[in-house]
Amino acid sequence: MKLNTPLLGELEYQKEDIITFATGLPGLEGDREFLILAMEEGSPLYYLQSLNNTSVCLILAQPFVFFPNYSIEVGEEELKRLECETGAEELAVYVVLTIPEDFKQSTANLLAPIIVNSKNKKALQFITQNTDYKIRHNIFPPEQCKAAAVQEG
Repeated sequence: MKLNTPLLGELEYQKEDIITFATGLPGLEGDREFLILAMEEGSPLYYLQSLNNTSVCLILAQPFVFFPNYSIEVGEEELKRLECETGAEELAVYVVLTIPEDFKQSTANLLAPIIVNSKNKKALQFITQNTDYKIRHNIFPPEQCKAAAVQEG
């Protein structure tokens, strides 16, 4: 199958590549079918491209690369919705990035990760409970950004 997108151009995909959100994403409830595409091989960054609305494309990251101590507890209800049979080992976790004009100020939404059952491709956006995680966590440490600014200046 083929899909023409404004950001990524023409994409070829198979039916088994489709990730399905039963209730869509918050704010994008009408968009239920997506592709997760690596930006490049081995990269922790991905595109989440909607099949329902080609202008919707979010940037995702594997959170553990940027936040090694990141931890969430997926509840029984969510595991049932994902039809997860063997537990967390079949789940992939992604976080949505916000990337402003100054890339060094990019943030990750650790409060509401995207969880995908890698076996059946069912997905949901999971709102973590009882946590200090926020919607915007800098993915680059502030001291790293300052050092980069000094080198550029």
